[in-house]
Amino acid sequence: MAGLRQILEYDLRPKPPLVIYDTYYDTREKSLRRRKISLRTRRLRGTLLITTKSDIRRISGNVIRRRETELPWSYDSVRLLARTLELKTPPMSLSRFQSTPPSKTLKAVGLEVIQERRTRRETRDVVGRSENPTSRLAELAIDNVTYTFQDVKVGFSEVEVEAKSPGGLANVQAIANALVSKYQPLLQQWFHGKFVTGLAIGKLLKIDGLQSYLVKGNLGPKAFEIVERTIRAREF
Repeated sequence: MAGLRQILEYDLRPKPPLVIYDTYYDTREKSLRRRKISLRTRRLRGTLLITTKSDIRRISGNVIRRRETELPWSYDSVRLLARTLELKTPPMSLSRFQSTPPSKTLKAVGLEVIQERRTRRETRDVVGRSENPTSRLAELAIDNVTYTFQDVKVGFSEVEVEAKSPGGLANVQAIANALVSKYQPLLQQWFHGKFVTGLAIGKLLKIDGLQSYLVKGNLGPKAFEIVERTIRAREF
């Protein structure tokens, strides 16, 4: 799939690969999760960002819509998110903030680490052949994801198509359906985000319900069935 350059009436234009480090946080009482909010820090090319996602809804078929706020890591950003999410305001001055590791700052806000992962991402700009060449309709990402659970690492690969223009949801759905049709059974629809998938994997590892279904540290076909059952049953 990495060599694919066209799908339907669209061109796929490769971009340089990225390595992304994501760390997710929640309160000890899991208050963000109960409100269907996720909060993460993301390190990308030496830059640290802080992001929240909420209001996640399935629009139709394999199309998901969500509200996302992403800000550069800064004193003002953390204070703004703390107010917005009804968390503690960081009890520190600007000068102390600048010398404090992000994990300790967020701990002071009342948050703790609940998930860590590394993603190697190869992206493709999706451009209509009959359109302005600079007009990006969507972005296709091929992700190799590795979760870290203390001394255990678990990986899997994912393809994600994200709308990048007004009215792009129809394009996204058509491309996703075409990819599944072209590459099945190796490629299957997966309706769950990386965050929820990681929570389910972590739960299964704790009860020894997944290890025998891993293939060289990656989720095997049977493992996906078990992870999906765990997600649907909300057993994590």
